[in-house]
Amino acid sequence: MSQITKATIGLNKLSPADKVSKAQAIKDTMQASGNFPPAGMPITYAVVQTAITNLQNAILLAVNTNNPTNTANMHEQERVLISTFNFVKAHVEFVANKNIAPATIITSAGMQVALAGGANAVTELTLDTLGGGVVQVRIPRLANEKAFVIETSTDGTTWLQANMSTLTKLKLTNLTAVTTLYVRYYAISKTGKGTISQVKTITVV
Repeated sequence: MSQITKATIGLNKLSPADKVSKAQAIKDTMQASGNFPPAGMPITYAVVQTAITNLQNAILLAVNTNNPTNTANMHEQERVLISTFNFVKAHVEFVANKNIAPATIITSAGMQVALAGGANAVTELTLDTLGGGVVQVRIPRLANEKAFVIETSTDGTTWLQANMSTLTKLKLTNLTAVTTLYVRYYAISKTGKGTISQVKTITVV
């Protein structure tokens, strides 16, 4: 019996805002890949987008009102999003394992290939909103990487250097609330500048 290649999305342990950012990146990447045409999707991309948008709106409402009912609704929308993307993940695995290179298909969906013996994702750039215009950035450190340059954008096109640090966990401060922040980074090693990472987005609160 051939081995089944599994995907992982890792939404469960993320903050609500990180769930929105990662889910949006996966949905956009899937649509752009060409490997998951709308006609073959078990649920429409519009339904997937609605789950993302509903959580994003619920986050803003919960933060702005500090109302227990709105906070409960936010957590309910988190559960809906996770259920939606578990369904999407199952479809990605189905498509991937009909292909000669399943790992390539999984990564083309913006997901990670599950490690053998478990479902842990490869470490990647993560963003977490802390409120008050502060976003926490966490970066994976690979061998020989000495420093990291963080770049940010408000439109995904024009990039500015926001920070340079030897730390893999740092904060971006004085950001404008209720705006979308695009973040990417590159590492610096003794051989020079590394490749630019995948772009992540987050809604600042």
